[in-house]
Amino acid sequence: MEHTKYARLLRAAAPLGALLLMLFRAVSLKIALDEAGLLPLGSPVLALTLLLCAAVGCCLWLLSLRLNRLPGREDCFSDGPAVLALRLAAGAAVFFGALLPLLEEHGELDRAEQVICWAGMASGLALVWLGAAPAPFRKRWCFWLRMPVSVYSVAALILRFQDWSHDPLVIHFTPLLLCWSCCMVEMMLLSGYSLGAGHRRSGALFGLLTGVFACMALPDQFFGQSSGLPELLTTLGLALWCAAAGFDLLRSPVQTEQPAPKPEPEAAPAPEAQALPEEKSE
Repeated sequence: MEHTKYARLLRAAAPLGALLLMLFRAVSLKIALDEAGLLPLGSPVLALTLLLCAAVGCCLWLLSLRLNRLPGREDCFSDGPAVLALRLAAGAAVFFGALLPLLEEHGELDRAEQVICWAGMASGLALVWLGAAPAPFRKRWCFWLRMPVSVYSVAALILRFQDWSHDPLVIHFTPLLLCWSCCMVEMMLLSGYSLGAGHRRSGALFGLLTGVFACMALPDQFFGQSSGLPELLTTLGLALWCAAAGFDLLRSPVQTEQPAPKPEPEAAPAPEAQALPEEKSE
């Protein structure tokens, strides 16, 4: 079917887009920044970065427009061993990424940062439970387990904006900004699947974009631009969860599903036979 064809194209386009952005990011950090980590005056690298991100995003968006439009349900997500392993790894990464700042002896976290770390640990445990719980339990409680993760993604993005506002170079945090923004949207969209009102096209799109921009942020870890291991674990954990959900929605059974047939209207009752007029008595 047509939906399946475009799902296959998305499965190929997303990794290619991630590889392209990751290579471009690595080259940019290697040759475009000076010794102080600053862009030379008039450098086109930031504009090229934003244009390339927009091009990859538009390509995935155009392909996702041809996916199945039926409302999404929890049945759209598989329970295979590989998917289970990815979910457990994602939840564990989020948990330990939030735990590590609390265990560090040097530097004290302010109250907002402590709350975010505790919320991240709760979100990691919720993701682990979502991945490991039996299907009947998950379908019943998934909305309430996804809610802490959605709230955490919003709060963590706001807290990161506080730090990014002190950085005059947008190029430093562009991949993380795009990744966390897509993650926030994806986690909110996933909550709708537990209510039988999920959006398959948007769920696939933002899940894939979260993974693509997370891959783009990987070179920062090797060129000294990363915020450290906790940031890396948290970002990759949430990106892995969202990307796994996005690829799950591209499976053939999800894309080939047909709308349920409408019930046929009941046949109207046959009109009663008209009574014959009574014969006149003689």
